[in-house]
Amino acid sequence: MDSNLFLEQFLTTKFIATVVLVVLLMGIRYGIARYIRRAPRNWTSQQRLKWIGTSRILVSVIVLMGVIYLWGETIQGFAVSVFAIAFAIVFSVKELCMCFNGSLVRFRGKSFEVGDRIQIGMIRGDVIETTLLSTTVQEVGKGAANHQYTGRMITFPNNLFLIEAVYNESFLENFHLLHIEVPVKISEDWQEAKKLLLQVAQEEMMPFLEQAKRSVRGFERRLGLEMPSSEPYVTMQMSGPDQIILHLRMASPSHLKERLEQVILSRYLEKRATPQLRALKASQEPRLNV
Repeated sequence: MDSNLFLEQFLTTKFIATVVLVVLLMGIRYGIARYIRRAPRNWTSQQRLKWIGTSRILVSVIVLMGVIYLWGETIQGFAVSVFAIAFAIVFSVKELCMCFNGSLVRFRGKSFEVGDRIQIGMIRGDVIETTLLSTTVQEVGKGAANHQYTGRMITFPNNLFLIEAVYNESFLENFHLLHIEVPVKISEDWQEAKKLLLQVAQEEMMPFLEQAKRSVRGFERRLGLEMPSSEPYVTMQMSGPDQIILHLRMASPSHLKERLEQVILSRYLEKRATPQLRALKASQEPRLNV
């Protein structure tokens, strides 16, 4: 209570002193200007105006210094508060501007659309919403061969588009490049395994092969690029002295990539296992000794 009363009296005293100082100095300035105008001296009108202007500047400086002297501590505290608020506003506006710029970069670059599967930094998933400030994706497991959803949605600010590279796995519009790896031992019939894997992929891709070819041709015409063939093909890679990795690459409809991968693997394993099971059953059948 006493502190509030003291503060009010202190501010009131400063306010009164400021008013008295300003009124006194304004009166002095008016008196000086009046004296200069009426002084019986051989001054030209320009000289009189010059002296009047000088006196006004001098009085204004004295008023400013007096106000700073009286209100210095109060102004300092107020300035610190204003600076803190201004810094917060500038920082927020900067982040908003970066988000807007990121949206502009995405729009002008046409890097992806809603429904595309993208990866930016450590974030990978299917885009389900884009705004001027943020982008929301349905997260997919790490790795290009992983198509399983994690059950989480991630929303990130668009300023990431200014500092991170965007990987679009759905650049063929409604199609996705599917990549499947199958390990085979060198001691096994790897030629037959390669043939079976390619055969299964060709059979599964047959219903939408022509549509995939049209999508690839349209992409080539639009960007002037030459894309790899949309038909399935299998390459090999040595992963060790006794193992070969069969790499299957093929185009798949975006909404069927998970199911198509499982169907191809299931059919391949069934075909590979059938001769071995027959041989195993034949070896286990009882034989009659004649």
